[in-house]
Amino acid sequence: MRSLGTILILTSLLAFAHPAGAVRVDGLKTPESFLIDPVTGHYYISNVNGKPLENDGNGFITKLDPSGNAVNLEFILSGRDGVTLNAPKGLLIAGNFLYVTDIDAVKRFDKETGKFLGTIDFSLLGVRFLNDLAMDGEGKIYVSDMLGDAVYRFDPSSRDMISVVAKNHALGNPNGLLFDAPRNRLLVAAWGTGEILGLTLDGKITPLVRKVGKNLDGIDFDREGNILVSSFTGGEIYRIRQFSRVEVIRKNLVTPADISFDYRHNQILVPSFDGNVAFSLPLK
Repeated sequence: MRSLGTILILTSLLAFAHPAGAVRVDGLKTPESFLIDPVTGHYYISNVNGKPLENDGNGFITKLDPSGNAVNLEFILSGRDGVTLNAPKGLLIAGNFLYVTDIDAVKRFDKETGKFLGTIDFSLLGVRFLNDLAMDGEGKIYVSDMLGDAVYRFDPSSRDMISVVAKNHALGNPNGLLFDAPRNRLLVAAWGTGEILGLTLDGKITPLVRKVGKNLDGIDFDREGNILVSSFTGGEIYRIRQFSRVEVIRKNLVTPADISFDYRHNQILVPSFDGNVAFSLPLK
C-alpha cells in the first residue's frame, strides 16, 4: 500500500493528469492485489491462481501499461527464469523494485523487467500467512501475518534484516497495511475484528475505528486523506472520514481483495478474487 506522503509527491502531477480512464482486466486467476506504480503509471496485479495457502508453484504477476492494457498477463510467472510463486498476494513498489508476499516469504523483482532478485525468508519465524506490505518514510518495509496475528519489518538497506513490530491477538488478524506518514505509524485493516487499528513503529496498538465491516482486506488513502478499505466477504468498499465517519461507497462486489488507490485518475483499483477480474471504480 501507499502512504499519505505519496499524495504530496503526486500533487504537481495531478494538474496534468489525463481524464480518468476505466481499467478492466479479465482472464485473471484469483487476483489478490492491484496497484499502480506512481512513477511510471504501470499497473501490477498478483494472481494466486488457486488457494491462498497452497505451495503449488503456479502463481503469477500481471502487468498493464498506463492505459490499462495488458503488457503481459504473465509478466512474472512461477516456473520461468528461476521464479517460484506459490500464492502471491500483497504488492509494494519501492524504487525500482516490486515486492510480493508469498505465504512465508517476500519475493523481490525488478519492476521493469520482472527479473527475480531474491527472497526474504520468514519461514524460521513460524509465519503462517504473509499478506500485505507497506513502507515507512525511511524505506523500511512492513508485512502482515494474518493468521499469526503479527506485523514484521525488514530493512532493505541492512541486508533485509527482519524484526518483529508486534505479535499480539489485539491485531485481530491483520490484513491490509498502510503507512500514515503525518503520524509516523501504520494503519491496520483487521480481517478478524473488522476494525481499523493504529500501530506505532515500536509496536503499540490502538483501536481507531471499530466495527467497520466484515473481513477487512485492502486499505489506502484517497486524495483528501480519507481511508478507503474493502470488505472481502461483505462485498463492500468503505470511505472513512477523519477516523470516525464510515460510509459505504460501493456494494454488491464479488470478494474485493487488496484494493489500492490510483491518484492519477482518482479511482479505486479492485481485484475481485473469486470473480477472476480486476477493475477500477471512479471515486466521487
